[in-house]
Amino acid sequence: MSGLSDDALIVGGGLIGCALAAELAGRGRRVTLLERGEPGGEASGAAAGMLSPQADARCASDFFDLAVESRGLYAGWVRTLFDETGLDVGYRRGGLLQCVFGGAHEDAEGAAEGALFDAYSWQLRAGLAVEDLRPPALASELDGRLSRDVRRAVFFPDEAAVDPPALVRAAWLSAQARGVRLRTGVCAQRFRIRNGVCVGVETDAGDFTAAATVDCAGAWAAFDPSGRLSIPVHPVRGQMVKLRLEGPPLRTMVCSEEVYCVPRAEGTLVVGSTVELVGFHKAVTAEAVGRLIGGAVGLLPELKSAQFVSAWSGLRPGTPDGLPILGESGVPGLFLATGHFRNGILLAPVTAKVMADLLTSGRPRDLSAFSLARFSESLEPAPRGGSDGLSGFRLESKQER
Repeated sequence: MSGLSDDALIVGGGLIGCALAAELAGRGRRVTLLERGEPGGEASGAAAGMLSPQADARCASDFFDLAVESRGLYAGWVRTLFDETGLDVGYRRGGLLQCVFGGAHEDAEGAAEGALFDAYSWQLRAGLAVEDLRPPALASELDGRLSRDVRRAVFFPDEAAVDPPALVRAAWLSAQARGVRLRTGVCAQRFRIRNGVCVGVETDAGDFTAAATVDCAGAWAAFDPSGRLSIPVHPVRGQMVKLRLEGPPLRTMVCSEEVYCVPRAEGTLVVGSTVELVGFHKAVTAEAVGRLIGGAVGLLPELKSAQFVSAWSGLRPGTPDGLPILGESGVPGLFLATGHFRNGILLAPVTAKVMADLLTSGRPRDLSAFSLARFSESLEPAPRGGSDGLSGFRLESKQER
């Protein structure tokens, strides 16, 4: 590892990249982070900020366990960010109400809305908080603001939310405060491979070298056109709408199969989101905005008179199976933390933790469920402790902090 300028080089300044850079720097590693545009200017800043692993899961899985763990890390993480930066990132645990309209949705067996709670009852057995709500109890939910057409709902009291732009800003400032060298306006072009080992990246601003390179570039993770490594990440557009309520602010997130509504502390409501395979084309369309607002009004009728504030779109990093790619790439010195799709905000703290453990502790956890190798038998991770001295290496701290 002699002659390499940094311990770690992070490509991508979204929330994942910023969180990992700060975590590594906090463990005494020399870190450089490269961002092609504005920090958090893509999927991270465009997200709704839902921390909702339970509402999204219909069965137990390695991904579910990782997501619940990450949600559990959030309260401590945001306290640390506030202590370091003074920024309130809007973290609040107001719960989530998953709703179904009477007779409108049926499961594969043809059962009506009564099947909604059954789909989540396994979480009770796992010790997680889940509540079944039916009429007339539903009438009092959200202070009577919920549509009367909602015939069944499941409430997840531990689900939470954050304000993504504020969170990314705090993570960026935290990385800066911990000594990360931050470079914006730098576009990575290809990985630098020397004798089969990745030693950094080539960019439009010159070459950057490091003992470990971590691709956190989100939808742009497959930036290297050389074909030396296939990274199956593609952009998935999501459109969002922000509305301003006339009444008191909501605290609880409200969702149906069509939309989710995420309240902000200042009295607005973020409504999302679409899933569109349109390449790298960010746009806001009339059809999507109308559909999102219509779905939100179906849940909360008072939104008919809400003020339209703004609409935007973002490009999420999708993968063939919808799961993130974490861990070794198969090329010594190159690691991946990308493909988080709709869960980049939720998974940021645990991604930073497990990737930093992999790079520094020598005791990484099993990430095989999220390995790049799952997409191809030919993409096997490099053996640990290889003769090149870099396979499975640790980033030795030059100065513990």
